[in-house]
Amino acid sequence: MANDLGQFARRMKELGRQIEVNSNDAAIETALAASTAVTLATPVDTGRARANWQAELGSPITEPTDAEDQAGSDTINRNRSRIRSRRGEQPIFLSNNLPYIGALNAGSSAQAPANFVETAVQAGVRAIRKARLLRR
Repeated sequence: MANDLGQFARRMKELGRQIEVNSNDAAIETALAASTAVTLATPVDTGRARANWQAELGSPITEPTDAEDQAGSDTINRNRSRIRSRRGEQPIFLSNNLPYIGALNAGSSAQAPANFVETAVQAGVRAIRKARLLRR
């Protein structure tokens, strides 16, 4: 009986470890999906709006950057690197502090439909729905 309880305890500990690792992976994949989707959906003139999608761990970035990224690849790679460095239960923030990002999202540019930010959030929702905390 003691052996059975010991095996049970070890199995529960291992399952707990797997859930912790897999939930971190799910959070990362969700943030990556949303970050990539919103970056690519952002209308481009100079590329400043795309470059201002900034991922941070722990607390959001509150200042815009002067960077420009018309293709979006530099922004995606920068955010991917930052998001993948997440450890434990750090919150992941994705922000864009340009004063005109709200107008762009409202449809002020003919290059992107209104609510492209909300559409990108849905990409994150789809990613989290695919997540499995226990994999067999």
